[in-house]
Amino acid sequence: MMSFTKLPPSFWGYMLETVAKLLNKAPSKSVPQTPYRYGMASLRPTSTWRVWGSPVFVKRLVGDKLDSRSSLCRFIGYPKETAGYYFYDLTEQKIFVSRNAVFLKKGFPSDSRRDEVLIEESSE
Repeated sequence: MMSFTKLPPSFWGYMLETVAKLLNKAPSKSVPQTPYRYGMASLRPTSTWRVWGSPVFVKRLVGDKLDSRSSLCRFIGYPKETAGYYFYDLTEQKIFVSRNAVFLKKGFPSDSRRDEVLIEESSE
């Protein structure tokens, strides 16, 4: 997971917490119900589950009138104490919690083909 996201190794803790949380909420063959279901009466729907490290546009509430209203971030987990998601802002290098986000279906814009070096043959 870490190798595909290009995030620094300091995010291992967030990744492990997210994996443990999702494994506790996912059904398996050996257990008829999820481990989380035994302790809690209700479950969050699986529609709130997201791919770890995926690119996200997060709405920012601060800024001037002409500033962009969202910033490009990465999803890094679920907070325990509040509803929402943990995000890592690549430009400010800060971690924050927000609920106002649009998850991108395709890859990160910096992962586009412009990063590849193409070699063309010339016939002279």
